[in-house]
Amino acid sequence: MLDSAAARDALYHFFQDAFHLKDWISCSPETKHLKSDLTALFKGSDVLPAVRDIANGSKHLKLTQPSWTKSEVHAEVVGQGVTIRVPVAEAVVDSDGVLKNVGSAGGSTQYIWTVLVDDDERDAIELGQAAVAEWDRWLSAKGLL
Repeated sequence: MLDSAAARDALYHFFQDAFHLKDWISCSPETKHLKSDLTALFKGSDVLPAVRDIANGSKHLKLTQPSWTKSEVHAEVVGQGVTIRVPVAEAVVDSDGVLKNVGSAGGSTQYIWTVLVDDDERDAIELGQAAVAEWDRWLSAKGLL
């Protein structure tokens, strides 16, 4: 189970990778001819500009390039929450009347993040899933999947 800092780091790492795929494709000798298509993909998307902003915002103190979101305001992570499901504990009372823990099962931690995109609060995981789906569609259309 990841602690809060590790979970947040994994979130930012995902957005960085989802954005850097654009650079990897545009720099590869086999696919560099797709560079303008990649820019069009990002500028025409409702999701990928936010991915770009979050990736760059997690790496740089100040964003100097304009956002490609529809509002032209940089998307950013604006909230984090956690849900902790407490495990069910099993206990018995021994012959001396002492309560003894004999184990526990279940329990989980779920982190959630909120991203502000074009004045709309979105769930970061859902935004990431939408980005993966958009990449899958584009890569398939280009014969790269």
